[in-house]
Amino acid sequence: MPFLARPAIRWSVLIALWAVVGAVLWILLVQIFLLALNPFCHAQRPGVAHVEVRSVDRDSDSQITDFVTVKHGDSEQILKMAKAEAAELRPDDEVWILDAWYADGLRPTQFRLTPLRVLLEYPVLLLLPAAWGLWRVRKAKRVADAAPPPPVRRVFTDDFHLRAQRFAKPAGEKKEDQPRMDTDDRA
Repeated sequence: MPFLARPAIRWSVLIALWAVVGAVLWILLVQIFLLALNPFCHAQRPGVAHVEVRSVDRDSDSQITDFVTVKHGDSEQILKMAKAEAAELRPDDEVWILDAWYADGLRPTQFRLTPLRVLLEYPVLLLLPAAWGLWRVRKAKRVADAAPPPPVRRVFTDDFHLRAQRFAKPAGEKKEDQPRMDTDDRA
């Protein structure tokens, strides 16, 4: 029986996958709600870049972000990053940067590229493995429903005959001890 065909495991996996789908949809709903409430927000093209850090400057107007000057190719750019991420950077560091899909004046516009940050900024990507998992569970259920259940094997023991064996003659004795019955003794 396949691993996912067992009902308890299948239901546990289904509940976990649907919880992931629900969490992703909730995060998307909150992000869209916050975008709708913020008049200074605008969408931007998401992207990933490998840059070299030139300097890290403090942003006195913001308690959340700092400015990071980077060199990307031949041009220099000023990025708006979170204070904790900017504090980890040093001049001449080479890092991967992830652009957020929207920009506003309140939150960072760029982040260091990490798997967690990708999932937080683009939670829709989690729907792909969740869809694959739901497909695999459905396929396993189809296989389990199509296969006949394994036969139940019952073995009955015969106590009566086993107990009767103790009265049997040992196998080495001859059968001559038994009286012979001849049919020719009619005379």
